[in-house]
Amino acid sequence: MQILSRKKFPSLLCEAIPNLDLLYSLGNQDLLRNVCITFVGTRDITRYGELVIEELLDETLARSNIAIVSGLARGVDAYVHKTCLKRGIKTIAIVPGAINSAIPKSNRSIFEEIKRRGLILAEYPEGTPLRREMFVLRNRLLAGISPLTVVIQAGESSGSLITANIALDYNRELCIVPGDINREVSKGCNTLAKQGAGIITSFKDLKDFLGIINNQLTIKL
Repeated sequence: MQILSRKKFPSLLCEAIPNLDLLYSLGNQDLLRNVCITFVGTRDITRYGELVIEELLDETLARSNIAIVSGLARGVDAYVHKTCLKRGIKTIAIVPGAINSAIPKSNRSIFEEIKRRGLILAEYPEGTPLRREMFVLRNRLLAGISPLTVVIQAGESSGSLITANIALDYNRELCIVPGDINREVSKGCNTLAKQGAGIITSFKDLKDFLGIINNQLTIKL
C-alpha cells in the first residue's frame, strides 16, 4: 500500500475537497493522469443495467485518455469494473473507509484484479473501523475526482443519488441513463432527467458529450 499525497491528486479533486491531504492506494497511481469519468448506480442491477454498461464502455475507450471510476460496491459498480477489466479500459475504484474494510465477498476477485491492473483509493488507513458515514464521504470523492458523473439505474433512495447531488454541488456535469418507468430501480434516474440531468442512451451519446476524437477526450468539461 502507498500513500498518495495531495500534490499527486487530480486538480478537480483538489478543487472539490480543499482539506483532503492524502489518500491510501493500491495499484498504478499513474492512472490519475487520465481524465476520470465516474459511473455509479444501484446494487440491485438488472440485465438492462448490464446491457447499458456494456454499451457505454465501448472497447475503444481502452485506447483513450479516460479512466473509469466507480465504488466497487455490488451491482452497477462491480459490473462497471468487471467490464473495464475485460475490455482493457483503465479503471479506478474508490472504496469507503480503509482499502480492505468494505469490499463485498462477491467482489474480492475484482478487487484483486484492480490491484494488479488498475488503482484502488481509500481515505482511511488500515485498521480504521468502518462507520456508516464513510460511505457518504466516499461518495464525495467519486463526485469530486471527475468532471462527469453518469448514473445507471438508481431507485429513489439509492446512495447513487447522493453522489449525483454532490456532483451538482461541485458544478460538475451529471448524466443519466433513462429506464423503465414501472421499475423502482429506474425512478431515481428518471427524476434526475426531469430535473435537467443530461441523458445518455448510447456510446455515441457519451462520445459526443465528452468530445472524444481519435480516442482522446478533446473538450474540457
